[in-house]
Amino acid sequence: MRRNVLLALGVLLVALAAWLVDAMELTPQAAFRERDGERIDALLTGRLALEVSVLEARAGLSLSFDRINRALTSLRDAAAAAEALQARGGVYAPPAMQIALAARALASEEAALEQFKTDLALLRLSSHYFPLAAEALIRRAEADVRRARRSLLSRELATLAALRTDVERYEELPAREGVMRLEHGLSTLQSLRASLDDGPREELDVLSGHTRAILDRRERVDHFARTLVRSPMRAHLEAARAAFERSARSHAQKVGALQVLSGLLALAGVLVLASVALRSARRQTR
Repeated sequence: MRRNVLLALGVLLVALAAWLVDAMELTPQAAFRERDGERIDALLTGRLALEVSVLEARAGLSLSFDRINRALTSLRDAAAAAEALQARGGVYAPPAMQIALAARALASEEAALEQFKTDLALLRLSSHYFPLAAEALIRRAEADVRRARRSLLSRELATLAALRTDVERYEELPAREGVMRLEHGLSTLQSLRASLDDGPREELDVLSGHTRAILDRRERVDHFARTLVRSPMRAHLEAARAAFERSARSHAQKVGALQVLSGLLALAGVLVLASVALRSARRQTR
């Protein structure tokens, strides 16, 4: 009777140790789950790349939107990363929550980002067309025999042309002086409109439209760039990385304690089974 009890106890201890290894994910395969930290790092890298690529595109250092699109694609993994961490249990709830907040922030930015790309492309077109429209208007004005009016028109066009570079350049805190000078130049040109012939008047309307488009789109693209840099998304990802490290340390301590416990249970079970086997062997030799 006692032999059967010891045998059952030994088997139970070994089975309990095996259950701990399986249920608590103490096997080596569980270590692959720690790649979640690398996943968060990739999201942080993607966010930084998005901010840099938007600023470079706005400043004219990058003429395509390929880097913006690649960074945006990598950031779309945020929602899946949050779900994966949430599934790991309560210890990983804090980083999962921060990544979920980052995913929501990204979702609210995507439509504005697409509008930014459209506005920036049109801003470039308008600003590049500006000197062509100004030159066409000056050529038409040169045919005007009224020298004083031609001189005034040329002077105002030269002022607008000189300011075109300013409106193309991104500024964190743009000065109002350049915008006010452009507004004044447009107003002066419009005051000359009635005295122009039909041809120059049409050219002036085209030029005024492109100048107005430059002003409006510049304000929108600069506002988006500032908003993106100040967005809470990167802060959420940084908080998620710090929270993940704390959660991973806590999980590692728990795993270490359970590994010791499972090892002790397995050792105790083996010892009990060995003692039963040894007693059985001794009885057989008697």
